[in-house]
Amino acid sequence: MKKINIVLIALLLSFMQINAKVLSEDELIMEAIYYTDNKDPKNGAKIWKKLFELTNNEKYLVEYFYTSLQYKNIKDVIKELKVTLSKKKNKELYELLAGLYSKEGNTDGLLEVIKDTASDTESLFELAYLYTIKGKDKEALKIYKNIYKKDKSWDALKGELSILAKQKKITQAANLLWQELNNNKKLPKDAYLVYVGLINFKKDTKKAIYAFNKLYQLTNDKQYLKQIISLYLFNKDYDSIIKLLEKTHYDDKLLYELYLSKGKTVDAYKLLYRLYNETKKPKWLAEKAILTFEIANKLKAVDNRVLNRVFALFQKAIKEGAKSPTYYNYYGYTLIDYDKDIKKGINLVKKALKKEPQNIYYLDSLAWGYYKLKKCNEAKKIMQKIKNIEGTQITEDEIIKHNNIIQKCKEK
Repeated sequence: MKKINIVLIALLLSFMQINAKVLSEDELIMEAIYYTDNKDPKNGAKIWKKLFELTNNEKYLVEYFYTSLQYKNIKDVIKELKVTLSKKKNKELYELLAGLYSKEGNTDGLLEVIKDTASDTESLFELAYLYTIKGKDKEALKIYKNIYKKDKSWDALKGELSILAKQKKITQAANLLWQELNNNKKLPKDAYLVYVGLINFKKDTKKAIYAFNKLYQLTNDKQYLKQIISLYLFNKDYDSIIKLLEKTHYDDKLLYELYLSKGKTVDAYKLLYRLYNETKKPKWLAEKAILTFEIANKLKAVDNRVLNRVFALFQKAIKEGAKSPTYYNYYGYTLIDYDKDIKKGINLVKKALKKEPQNIYYLDSLAWGYYKLKKCNEAKKIMQKIKNIEGTQITEDEIIKHNNIIQKCKEK
């Protein structure tokens, strides 16, 4: 209420007392304000109560209780409020009572007040929360369900899920959320995050993939692509990984390896152009050399033109810094096997062996090189070295074939 000059009120009060007139409503208001502001809330409260009794205007009743708090014990005010509210429902008084219960830490009393007055969504959420902390999960769950039925909000659904999780009904919570993810398209990304937290990826891989796909669509965050790929790998669904990688270009290196494993050499070859152009890494030139040879060999079309192209790519790759022993060996063996430059081929294979001296494939290449130079004894020693490597069982057809030929070789 608006306050007026205290001195003026005091003069008016004196004048009114002198004239002994019956005070009007406005005059009583000024008197109540005067007493309240002059630290006499007891008399102020009496006048507010008198105003209510005279007018039945509930705003005076509210003023009475707020003024009473200045001199009465909170518990006494609560007791009087409860009696008053049993006869007269008033929103402001309920709010006051709820505030006093909250200040006192009386959750039971607060629960009763909110239960009697809850009508809007905010108060219903508060009621559900109070039921939860009091351990009344059944009542809280019912409220959350009713709220969600009306507004389809994530907060309401989250309330349901939290209670189910608290009761260790994880499967039920996951099934409920899965149903709503399919029915309610307005649910935020957090709903999908909660879902993947509720399920077992190994048992529900398809549903997990769906959720991670939606998360990727909503956020464009590539961490979710990584999750999807790992789930596809778990299911050995390589075709789906290829489709995903072709669409997103998330990991072209992995896509290249998958193309090779699936025998899609033409697709792999096309991809190499982009890999080299985008990264300028010499390894992709070496990979192109290998793939050029493999495709031609598969088509039985290896000729001098193909070999020259392969050698040129290897030479450029090595010049630009490719140092993998795999590339040294492949380049060297091809030079040896096609009698193009056996000595150069042997030197390249030796470079590979410096990095992996026990590699039986590199040793076989070296033995084959010495055989081509008619150094049969040297070739036989290397083949014997392969056999002496602990745990080695020669099962490769080409190595077996080379060994048989070398053992028959007689050095001139």
